[in-house]
Amino acid sequence: MNIVKLIKIKILFALIVGLAIINWPSISNAEMQIEVQGDELSIEVSPSNPAPYEDVTISLNSYATDLNKAIIVWKISGNTVLSGIGKTSYSFKASGPNTVDVLDINITPVGSMTTINKRIAITPSEIEIMWESVNGYTPPFYKGKSLPSSGSLIRAVAIPNTNTIKSGSGSIVYNWKNDSGAVLDASGYNKNSYIFKNSMFDTKNNISVTASSVDGKYSAEKAIEIPTYNPKLVFYKKSPTEGILYNNALDKEADMQEDEMTLVAEPYFLTLKNNESNFTYDWKINGENIQTPSKKTELTVRPTSRGGYATISLVIQNMNELFQKVNNQLKLNL
Repeated sequence: MNIVKLIKIKILFALIVGLAIINWPSISNAEMQIEVQGDELSIEVSPSNPAPYEDVTISLNSYATDLNKAIIVWKISGNTVLSGIGKTSYSFKASGPNTVDVLDINITPVGSMTTINKRIAITPSEIEIMWESVNGYTPPFYKGKSLPSSGSLIRAVAIPNTNTIKSGSGSIVYNWKNDSGAVLDASGYNKNSYIFKNSMFDTKNNISVTASSVDGKYSAEKAIEIPTYNPKLVFYKKSPTEGILYNNALDKEADMQEDEMTLVAEPYFLTLKNNESNFTYDWKINGENIQTPSKKTELTVRPTSRGGYATISLVIQNMNELFQKVNNQLKLNL
């Protein structure tokens, strides 16, 4: 082979290589990416502890790939419910109590030769919070619960009411929060109740609890608002034969037909339990102070003449706490 022919071959080879480089298809960074691993994809569930029949949204996130370009298929019980490019979230209504929703998610990142499979199980669980005032007073035969007034001690009790949580009874961790702040002393293993004193300035308390099984399989969350109520002083008549007539509250005015009449004052929801010594009882008749009766909530009236009326009033007040005070008055026709 002569030199001229060899040079022509080299020139032709160089031209072919150059043209190949110029016409080489461009490849984006996403298409040239390294294969994405399953642990580089995260799943977010909102709410994190869904209740039965609650709306749930599941979202996919990744720092390693652009999921907006990925092909994503969502399946429930083997049936495709959503698919397409960039389908990074799926919303649905959770099933009823004691059921499990199993979702399979198939993600094929752009430029990847493999599909990443993710599975998540949604177990709707439910929990209730029951509450009452620990030291709030209620009279005998009162059918309701004691309501909290200013400065009350309040007990909140968490009660799981789905089998998925109940099955973990005896092995549940409770995390309590009061007005968004964690209550560490009240939280922990089997601590299903929480007692606290509301502030004298509180009009309500926001309480929440998360109950989780020790094995981490089940969890439920509940938040409630506990209002603060004003205590109420109610007068009743005490019969010598039938006792206190709780079925007939004396409201503002009453007629006296007997020679003497005993009035009983019931201070609903005032924090009297285990705390009665801190309270004063100021009875007045027609605006004049009288001696406190031996039974501080009972006053016997014996008019010296008939006709006209007498105004009976009572103020009960805690001397050690602000805003723990209740009062009422009754017009007694003689």
